[in-house]
Order: sequence, then C-alpha cells, then structure tokens
Amino acid sequence: MKKVRHFLFSGSMLIILFLLSGCVKTDKSGKPTGEGWAYHFLMEPMSNFLDYLAKNFHMNYGFAIILVTLIVRFILMPLFFKQMHTVAIQQEKMQLLNTYAKPLTEHIKNAKTQEEKMTANMKLQKFYKENGVNMLGSMGAGCLPMLLQAPIFSALFFTARYNEGILKTVFLGIDLAKRSIILLVIIGILYLIQSYISLIGLDKEQKEKMRTMTFISPIMTVMFSFTMPAGVQLYWVAGGIVSIVQQCISSLVIKPKIYKQVKEEFRNNPPKKPVIPKKDVTPKKDAKVSNYTPGKGRNAGKQQRKK
Repeated sequence: MKKVRHFLFSGSMLIILFLLSGCVKTDKSGKPTGEGWAYHFLMEPMSNFLDYLAKNFHMNYGFAIILVTLIVRFILMPLFFKQMHTVAIQQEKMQLLNTYAKPLTEHIKNAKTQEEKMTANMKLQKFYKENGVNMLGSMGAGCLPMLLQAPIFSALFFTARYNEGILKTVFLGIDLAKRSIILLVIIGILYLIQSYISLIGLDKEQKEKMRTMTFISPIMTVMFSFTMPAGVQLYWVAGGIVSIVQQCISSLVIKPKIYKQVKEEFRNNPPKKPVIPKKDVTPKKDAKVSNYTPGKGRNAGKQQRKK
C-alpha cells in the first residue's frame, strides 16, 4: 500500500508539472508575462505570500519557504493521522485474517478452471468484507493528503523558478535559484530515516515485503528532486522533517494501540472460516457417454446360446 501511495504521489506530481510547465507564459528574457491560469491561480498567490513574509517580517526567502511548508503540513496533519488510522486498522485486520483465508487462497492457486478461480475469489472478497476489510479502500486511503500537496508543490515550483526575490537569495550558503547537491543528500537521508521508522512494530514477514521500499522510496524522492531548484528542494527537506515526526508518532504511539485493539476484537469475536467452494465435477460437454448395456448388441444372441 505504501508503494502504491508513493508511486501515485510521484506520478501525479510529474503529470501536473508536465501539464502545467507550458501554462506559465514567459517573454524572450524568460520572465512571466502574467498570462495563463497557472500563473494567476498558482504562481501569483504563492509568490505574493512569500514576498509578504520576506518584506514585512524581514525573513529570508529560504525561511519563508520552510514556513509555508510547515503551515501546509500542519494543516494536513489531522487528515494524515485520520487516513493513517484507517490504513493501520485495515492492514492489521488483513494480517490476522490471512491465516483464516489461507485454505481459500490455496484453493485459488490450485484452481483448474477460470470459473472455479472466480468463484473462490468472490468467496475470498466476501470473507474479507464480512470481517470489516475493504481491500480497495485501504489501498487509496493514504493518498489524499499527498494529492492535496500537489497544487502547493506546483505553485512553489513555478515561484522558485520565476520569483525575483528567490532568484537573488542565498540561504545558508545555498543559491535558491540553482540545484543543490547538499540538499539532495539531506533529502535522501531524511526520507531513508522516515522509511526505517515505518518498519517499527511490523512482523518479520511484513518487514521483508517492505524492505525493498525502504530504499526505493528515498531514491525516488531524490530522483524527483534532482532537477529542481534549491527553493523547491527546501520544500522536500522541511517536509521530510515533518514526515519523520509524524512517522514516529504513528509507529511508536498510535499503531501499537491500534494493533492491540484489533487483536482484542478478534479474540472476543473470532472470524468465521471462509467457505471453500466445492470442486466442479460436472462432466464436460465434449465428454462421450457410453450407451453400452450388458446383454444387448450384435453378438448378444451368440453369447446367450453359448451359455
């Protein structure tokens, strides 16, 4: 599920940037002309807000970008924990139900006909549904907070490229208008830590399944940030720090309580075993049925006379 969410988030970001990259019209010198809906609804509000922070609070644009990131992430934090709570319950129920569903999954693997496999799959879906597991819903439950960040990220992307204040700003020795290798390394480290923390509390089987994503997720984030200016990379750095805090609260505080609650629920109300569908023993249409009857036929008379 985590893999699906991360791919969905990264894919949505790439698609949005690809579609919007030509929506901010520029003149021959590369400056925005002020035309286009992407400029009016994304870049202009973000640029004005960063200018306001920088000028009225005498704030470096780097700190202004970090502040915007923190504001966005804290606004989305309740939604994040709500979605995380839903996903954790679904995952734990699925883990406990897999033991009961094992005979049915084996039946699906060994099914000889497509009809038999479909029937078994329907029984499996019904079994999970009766025990409060929505397999499709749990896959997409954690994607909403990520998708809501896409417009903010797009606005910051364009602002970092065209805002004159950002283009002239150096933050802690880093030129915000250019790509920073230092920030790329920090991004990779932060999201690697976040991935490792997400494995806390999982059993060996689950850890083995997610171990690959421990490395793939930070690598994807670094690759995605590789071509971005430092002003956008700061967004990922600040977001990575918030993600670590959220993941610590999730893995060390909330999830253990959820796992204990679900196990107690299953102990008091154990799920019924799924019904294994009977094998189809109906003869095939092409099968030939013998019409032979003892005592009848061309040689029946001779056989009777010999007796």
